[in-house]
Amino acid sequence: VARNLQGARLTIVGTYRDVEVDRTHALSGVLADLRRVQGFQRVPLRGLTVDEVQRMISNIRGQEVSWGRAEMYYRQTEGNPLFIQELLRYLVEEGLVVREGGRYALADPSQPEAGVPEGLRDVIGKRLSRLSPECNRLLAIAAVIGRDFNLETLRAVTAVEEEAMLSSLEEAVRVGVLEERSQPGRVLYRFAHAFFRQTLYEEMIAPRRLRLHQEIARALEAQYGNRREDHAAELAEHFAQSTDKADLAKAVEYGELAAQRAMSVFDYGEAARLLERALDVQEVLDPEDKAKRCDLLLALGEALMPAGEPVRVADEIAEEALALGQVHGDRERCSRACQLALVAHTYEGPAMGANVGFQRWVERAAEHALPGTTDQVYTDLAVAWVLLEGKGEPEAAWRAGVKALELARQLNEPDAFFRAAHFLISPSRTRLHAEERLQLAEEIAARDRTGVSVRTMFIMFTGLNLLFLDYGQLSRVEELRRERRELAERTRLNVGSDLQDDVPPLIVGRLEETVGANNASRALLHLGKAQEVPQLRSGVRLVGQRPTATANDVGALLRRWGWRVLCLAHLAREDEARSELRQLLEWDAATKEDGGRLLIATLAQMLEAAVLTQDSEVAAVLVERVRPLSHLTISYNAFTSMSRQLGAAAALLGNPEEARAYYDRALEVCAKIRFRPEIALTRLQLAELLLAESAKPNPIDLRTSPSQPNNDVGARSPRPGGVGEGASEGEETSPLRGVALAAALRAEALDHLDFAISEFREMKMQPSLERALRHRGLLRA
Repeated sequence: VARNLQGARLTIVGTYRDVEVDRTHALSGVLADLRRVQGFQRVPLRGLTVDEVQRMISNIRGQEVSWGRAEMYYRQTEGNPLFIQELLRYLVEEGLVVREGGRYALADPSQPEAGVPEGLRDVIGKRLSRLSPECNRLLAIAAVIGRDFNLETLRAVTAVEEEAMLSSLEEAVRVGVLEERSQPGRVLYRFAHAFFRQTLYEEMIAPRRLRLHQEIARALEAQYGNRREDHAAELAEHFAQSTDKADLAKAVEYGELAAQRAMSVFDYGEAARLLERALDVQEVLDPEDKAKRCDLLLALGEALMPAGEPVRVADEIAEEALALGQVHGDRERCSRACQLALVAHTYEGPAMGANVGFQRWVERAAEHALPGTTDQVYTDLAVAWVLLEGKGEPEAAWRAGVKALELARQLNEPDAFFRAAHFLISPSRTRLHAEERLQLAEEIAARDRTGVSVRTMFIMFTGLNLLFLDYGQLSRVEELRRERRELAERTRLNVGSDLQDDVPPLIVGRLEETVGANNASRALLHLGKAQEVPQLRSGVRLVGQRPTATANDVGALLRRWGWRVLCLAHLAREDEARSELRQLLEWDAATKEDGGRLLIATLAQMLEAAVLTQDSEVAAVLVERVRPLSHLTISYNAFTSMSRQLGAAAALLGNPEEARAYYDRALEVCAKIRFRPEIALTRLQLAELLLAESAKPNPIDLRTSPSQPNNDVGARSPRPGGVGEGASEGEETSPLRGVALAAALRAEALDHLDFAISEFREMKMQPSLERALRHRGLLRA
């Protein structure tokens, strides 16, 4: 029975998008099984969960629905699939939800929750009509108390005699309108479904409802005594229905308290609902108190962002809060409004520093932030993001980040400190300061998390994981991922990049699974689909030899341009690739500030393109700038090994021993995270290096050795044993010795080719497979 019921629930949730499900058919097998169970009378069937409701509504509408909105529908329908469908149909028919631009949207976001749809009202009305008039009158009063109510509260607000009250309650329980949920010392009742309570409530005239709410609020406040905070939401709801100003002030106070408690347990949708209600009450209570309205708006913004509405926060909530603060010259509240908008923009994803809206709020934040405060820390960080992603000035961005970190450390503000530290350790910030970034990462990984917000924790996990991945510390990465998964399960939030989940598909060679991920462009190149890389089609706007980029989009342009040049090189459009490579270098030289504005990923892409197009002049320039990064396991955004690219460049520039050293390093660092495509490509290129050397009249001994390169060009140790051992400097190798060495080099090359060919086949890296097969065919011939 349980298995059949689960199957029916999955059918109901999963097939709404394309097929109108026959719910009777879906549940008929379950009902038949239940009837066969001896003694079966009435089994309560559990409704859908909030997650299942979210999936069902998304399928019906054909668009993603926020978890907060799904939670509201769940609260109204308790997960009953029939009620959900009727409610959605009712919203459309009443014009409360409209179709705009191929998507459904609320006609009025401030519209209160919908009433009971007519189709359900008829069903509920038939059930209620079976009750006596006295019972219906008592239930109407109970409906004002709420979905759940206790006998003591009901006694306090009704004049019905005790025996008559108990008889009416017994009658309602018998027909399934109420459920009795008694506890030691308390007698509790609950409407069997929210729609029973809602129908009874809406049928009562407004003046009577308001009077009852007022009486119930005062009765509950007296009952709860010192436990009022635990029931703040309930008290706020009743006091908000009063016309007395003192009661309305209590409604706002209890609403704020209830919202804080909801936020503390990560119920952001409920917190937002409570605060929006408090704003409505405050408008009635004292519309001239702009400071109070501003505070409520700021609190609402904090709840709406994790509830899935950051755009509304930046475009609406923060704007109004800032305007209210400016009316009275309240700099502190103005600064808080600016910080709220800046945080809202972080939900937009990467390259926020290049966003014009974000930059506008940065200017406002700089105007209002009080020096030496936490707001100043966050403002300095926002400036750093603009310098990095908007203006393409990584060194200036680094200095701004360090300034923010030091102020956060002085203030002993954990959340601000973690935010500043995340900026400095995150990838692509600068090609310098490698040791400082690693030391800082070690510090924050071991630091106490007390006082750090949930969102900052997720952002911190992103930076730490990527940096430790850069350095091949896979055990640290896995430890942080476990901590992040536990936090996501506890808070229902999931902020971070695709590298935050399990091991990224690109690293383990599942290239076709990377569609839509950050590393999809690299996977397309590996699969021989360079023409499908989006950045290739976007192109770069050029005026003469310069891009038309302004200070607002340099970072975004560099990311697109780097991929475009690399795609041109992979497509063998060599003249175009060489031309744009040189344009990039010329542009960087003309705008150079503190060592150049090219980001790490762009440098890696340019070096790879220079090797593919055999442009030794550009490769020589780039090698000097990339060399300090050879220790990295992976270049984030370029998704390649810097050591492999340096090895290929050294081979192009005629330095085979240096090339071998870099290839050895690439194999070592990539093995730390089992970076499968890079290992296979390194062994292919190493085989090509060995074959090229074996074809020379006097080959150099490039066979496997334990030596590894440092960051100095050509640093290698003498080779132990083998042909040529003991030869003094300048001594010529005999022809016989040269032939034997060439054969040994070819034998090692064949081993590398066999390994690479097997890997390329499994990963479907067709261009590299064909290249390796050509070499093996020639070698065997």
